[in-house]
Amino acid sequence: MKAGPILALVLLILVAGAAGYYFLYRFYDLQSTSNTTRPSTSCPPDQALINGACINNCTNGAANPPSCDSSVQCTDPDGINSHVYNPARLTLVKPCITASGIVDKVIQENDGDLHIRLKLDTAYTSLTNSANDQYQYGDLVVEIICVNPASQVDAQPSCQNYTNNIPIPQEAQHITVSGPYVLDTMHYNWAEIHPVYTLKIDTTTGTTVHITSETLNIVYPDGSTNGWLGPSPRSHVKYLTINGGEQFTDTLSLYSTSPNSERITSITTTTPGFSIISISPSTPISFAPGETLSITLTIQSPNSSYDGSIELRIVTA
Repeated sequence: MKAGPILALVLLILVAGAAGYYFLYRFYDLQSTSNTTRPSTSCPPDQALINGACINNCTNGAANPPSCDSSVQCTDPDGINSHVYNPARLTLVKPCITASGIVDKVIQENDGDLHIRLKLDTAYTSLTNSANDQYQYGDLVVEIICVNPASQVDAQPSCQNYTNNIPIPQEAQHITVSGPYVLDTMHYNWAEIHPVYTLKIDTTTGTTVHITSETLNIVYPDGSTNGWLGPSPRSHVKYLTINGGEQFTDTLSLYSTSPNSERITSITTTTPGFSIISISPSTPISFAPGETLSITLTIQSPNSSYDGSIELRIVTA
């Protein structure tokens, strides 16, 4: 046989082989043994993957990563899980975890459960996701089930033959709570501990500041109670829970109804124990006709416990 046909045959075999390998690689996802590998979605043996982050996986019977305190156990003491209303809506991430934080809000629900928004301590902030940020003010949802009689008819059978023995916390209290870590598929897949297996109200964690509303007292030069920034005083609901002595930010969105240029000369807080550390943009703040401005305040909270409204005094020129 001449060299030409032999060379053509060899080339044909090489091309066919390369094409076959590509087909297997592309459609059957075969991986080569080279150094090019897919990013790993697993964690080391001593860690668990929670919301995309590797968290210490307790091996000592505890369930409060990352500290893994062996005194904190996580079990269902009274068969509570069997009384969850519509459990199919909850996607189980971990059978049981323990977390701690400050109670931001307590809400009674129609199914008889108590919906608690928990501002997590720093060690547990990886437990929340973007849905918690968007719909739950960044808090972890904690559900104590069957606290009150359900007004929702289809939820009533779930609590038969069960009486809640979990203590009920108040807003601004620091608690440690355990239970299944789940995603609520009926509510944007936000993260929850649901149901609560155990709850401890901590009394030795220091002071907390719990703000429930904000009042704007706008001072106009002519002493009127309604001017280019709207009526004064006026209040709106604002929930914030922090440790005493911490700083926090507060962003005001203010709209000028004036056809002229206007000015804010000062912003202060008149609530005892609070002080404004910085204002951005700094005063004096000028408004063009019909302009809306966002003003960010950095506020120092008191070292003592506080539960109530905060008042801001805005002086205009």
